[in-house]
Amino acid sequence: MLTFPDSLERAFSRNPVVAALYGREQLIKFLDSTSDVCIIANVALQDLGPLVGALSANDKFAFVNIDSCSGLAQDKGAVEYLKKIGAPGIVTTRVSLIQKANSLGMVTMQKVFVTDRSNLPRSVTAVEQSRPHLVQLMPWPVVPYIEKEELRALSPFIVGGFVAGKSDVAAALAAGAKGVSTSDIGMWVRREA
Repeated sequence: MLTFPDSLERAFSRNPVVAALYGREQLIKFLDSTSDVCIIANVALQDLGPLVGALSANDKFAFVNIDSCSGLAQDKGAVEYLKKIGAPGIVTTRVSLIQKANSLGMVTMQKVFVTDRSNLPRSVTAVEQSRPHLVQLMPWPVVPYIEKEELRALSPFIVGGFVAGKSDVAAALAAGAKGVSTSDIGMWVRREA
């Protein structure tokens, strides 16, 4: 793994909830929250530049989910495009895209789906090859069943998927997660007026 950026460490210390933005419609609610980190998903290519610009102008850190944004090919050219428009980070399941983004100085998050014990060794090997800054383990409910050694190999990590409330956030942090991603706007914590 690469060194975890200090700026993200501070952001997670302030608020460990990572907002999962599905489309640009949620931008205002995210900007009005105390969450400082988001994952952009399901945003069309033509909307990415303005969205990334708005987030940057408001000191919010964005990972673009390269696997789910329409119009982005899942290749190295897409990573170069994201770098060009100012996206600070990417999230993907693909080793080659993580490696390319690392070479461009972007912050990388590798998404790992744990469907059963048999795919854990393959996931650990993929993370060792790609060397992301951060791993997103999904879905959250399986994390307590992952052995501590395996979690160490996938660290630092955040969790996502089936996060049902604040008790899940607390449990994930107690299990060693840096943060918890959720599309539940109610968990993004609204700024006080």
